[in-house]
Amino acid sequence: MIGLISAMDSEIDLLRSAMTDKREEVRAGSTFYLGKIDGVEVVLVSCGVGKVNAAVHTQILIDFYHPVAIIQSGVAGALSPKLKIFDVVVGDVLVYHDMQDFILESFDSLQKAYCADPALVRLAADVAETAIVGKITSGDVFVSDDETKRVIAEKTGALCVEMEGAAVAHTAHLNNVPFVVIRVISDTADADPELVFAVFEKAAAMNSAKIARDMLPRIEKVLSKR
Repeated sequence: MIGLISAMDSEIDLLRSAMTDKREEVRAGSTFYLGKIDGVEVVLVSCGVGKVNAAVHTQILIDFYHPVAIIQSGVAGALSPKLKIFDVVVGDVLVYHDMQDFILESFDSLQKAYCADPALVRLAADVAETAIVGKITSGDVFVSDDETKRVIAEKTGALCVEMEGAAVAHTAHLNNVPFVVIRVISDTADADPELVFAVFEKAAAMNSAKIARDMLPRIEKVLSKR
């Protein structure tokens, strides 16, 4: 079984509509959808925005459904000026931008970075064809001004910023579950991000879900060759 987790309903709608043999289970106030997509057994959930929601729902996925891999997909805001709307970023490294380094370095179970499964990264990049592989950063803030973007980019060196990926990565890492994070750019640094997000979010979300779907038939085979 493959676990699929996104923050918003718009990011799972395409996947949910493609499911067959679908059944639903409610845990922690959220609906987990179980079934098959293109013949592959999956469990799918929209976790809500933010790191806590992402971590809680990832742990539920692992504890109750025992996925062999987790795909976290959705939209993100560009930090790199090279990124354009609808560009695909596959995260090979996930980091927090809103935790101080001394905390990450001083306490057990925390790391400065979480590395995605290399085989899943390669598969996602192959499926997306024009994806950019690199660092993604997460924090509990909707980044909507150029100065904040500049500070986060300088601190982390990340290509894009969102609110859940690092928490999914952190939780999957603690449980030794292979994972990958896929983000499609919905807003950039060269326009009003809140306005652009409102216009392009749904289309970008569908793009990220399509990449996740296209990966499904190949995941178990790819992982077996690691």
